[in-house]
Amino acid sequence: MSLRTGAELRSLYDDYPAKVDLRKELCQPLPHITPDTVDPAITSSEEASKQARTILSTFNDALNTNDAKKLETCFFAGQAFWRDMLALTSHLRTFTTPNIVSTAFLETKSLRGVVGDVALDGAATFISATPVLQFIDCRIVFRTSTPAATCGGRLILLPTKTESELDQEILQWRIWILSTWIENLDVQVEDESLLRSPGRKLKGVETIETDVIIIGGGNSGIAVAARLKALGVESVIIDRNAEVGDNWTLRYDCMTFHIPTSSTELPYLRYNKDLQTPHLLRRMELAEHLKRYAAAFNLNIINSVNIQSTLYDQVGKQWAVKFRTPDGERKIICKQLVQATGICSQKPYTPPIPGSNHYRGINIHSVQYKSGKSIVTQGAKSALVIGLANTGFDIVEDCYAAGLKTTMIARSPTYLVPMDYVFDVRALGAYDHFPTDVADKMLLTLPTSVDTQLIHGLLSQKASEEPDRYKPLAEAGFPVIDSRHPDGHLQHYLLERGGGHYVDMGKGVHLIAEGKVGVKGGAEPVAFTETGLRFSDGSTLDADAVVWCTGFADRDARTMAAEILSGGSVAGTAVDGIDNGTAENLLGPREIAARLDSTYALDSEGEIRGLWKRPLRMENYWVMGGHTQFQRWYSRIVAQQIKLALEGILPPAYRDTPKLV
Repeated sequence: MSLRTGAELRSLYDDYPAKVDLRKELCQPLPHITPDTVDPAITSSEEASKQARTILSTFNDALNTNDAKKLETCFFAGQAFWRDMLALTSHLRTFTTPNIVSTAFLETKSLRGVVGDVALDGAATFISATPVLQFIDCRIVFRTSTPAATCGGRLILLPTKTESELDQEILQWRIWILSTWIENLDVQVEDESLLRSPGRKLKGVETIETDVIIIGGGNSGIAVAARLKALGVESVIIDRNAEVGDNWTLRYDCMTFHIPTSSTELPYLRYNKDLQTPHLLRRMELAEHLKRYAAAFNLNIINSVNIQSTLYDQVGKQWAVKFRTPDGERKIICKQLVQATGICSQKPYTPPIPGSNHYRGINIHSVQYKSGKSIVTQGAKSALVIGLANTGFDIVEDCYAAGLKTTMIARSPTYLVPMDYVFDVRALGAYDHFPTDVADKMLLTLPTSVDTQLIHGLLSQKASEEPDRYKPLAEAGFPVIDSRHPDGHLQHYLLERGGGHYVDMGKGVHLIAEGKVGVKGGAEPVAFTETGLRFSDGSTLDADAVVWCTGFADRDARTMAAEILSGGSVAGTAVDGIDNGTAENLLGPREIAARLDSTYALDSEGEIRGLWKRPLRMENYWVMGGHTQFQRWYSRIVAQQIKLALEGILPPAYRDTPKLV
């Protein structure tokens, strides 16, 4: 087995898939529908459903006759998308332009054996999203035979006027966006009753054979385990923390979610009513819910784990993971492995500032921060907080509340989104008004480029209605941008940067505007002094504590995979525990990490790289991550793929893109 370094192995591969810029390369202007295109008299649900059935009739005729040209005419000529989440491509793909969409759909329709017609599923709805964007939104349902599954989908239709032979304008509807996904697999329908079945007795078992090992017992790992159990798949979670929920318990004391509780739900089990809007979840509430969840569904979890080695047998198609617990050394043998250790959460990043050994105060990253009170008990009277995203504002408020003279270091402008914007029914507030599954399909099934612009349009409109909202903040010296600014794209921060924005809860902004918290803006810390920090403009600030809220350096899962799979030591080469294994057949942590796809940011289709789908060069390995909505929605898609793989009926991923003709 090769013992080349991880860097040497990664150098053998390109950055795959290539990263593109969301705002510059993916976002194209949305269609412009003139306000008089649609007669308000024909916008009822009955009329919308009639128009949806009309286009579906043509769509089905084209599918049944494999007529690519006819299928192409079903799509809006100026802009068209098809986003598939496993149903036909066995992958996560987004296709654009009517020609490419129609060709790809026909190819994959044949591969998956679409049975019968695509049918309307419920009533269609006419929506006037903006004065110049009106559409019909409806759900669809269809069947596939390879694998046998019931699939769901969504059609968004745009109006277009064409001239008849009598020179009269005719209003017709064409498909702007087609989204498809698997609802249920015939081999095992998602069955919530299976969640209450007993878990395995694992205490004292040295060698555990199971279907799936999940590394990481936070929300992502727990969600995947529950989804798998509902599909009749056994999994075992191993986690480094001592107890379920410690991924939240060990965070700083004042940690608070800045989003509706309803948007953070895990599959199958809701938070209690008293924790819903307007309440904002605190860290202990998150931890207690995770404990309740794991106990309610009898999930198999082993805590206090220190992984010793991970090996994959390419011939036997088996994983062997050795690990230590306080009870001794143990081993898991399985067919599938899920890395659910988080993205941007494992390797704290602190800028390399010289002179830290000379600084006489408290110097910590936010992962080490517990509370302002704990800093005060160490004798501190003042604090500098570097980093202006959600964590930074939480800690600033907490330090001020503890009586510390607090100053925020604003190295660059920060994008602020008021919390009331986020709670709008057209944004995450949708989860307070619709069932979780309905809201997920509303908000998580659109092409990323379209979703980005709809969100930006909503937020920029709201910001334009109150342009002076952050004027007092700017006057206090805090460099702020809002959603009117060209860089004020929320999805850019969520999907490309992995954070760096602030969902404004009010208090921290007021403290700065009122001068109760100081601001040092427009300069970078360049060195420590004995009593504080020196900045790029030559100035200095003294403080008894410096707290770095500067995020994490592990946005790409490949940078941490080898370390996670080996417990920090990648030199081990033990091969026992895998049938039919020889050194040539085995992959160790370095080789595995090198074969993973790059993670986070976006590929050329707008899909998040490396998450929730099969890597190109590594089989039976899955990476889970993302924010709470993504954990819930994509845990189902990951579980479906694993179930199909274990049954031997997961088709190859469709990675082709038809050429434009």
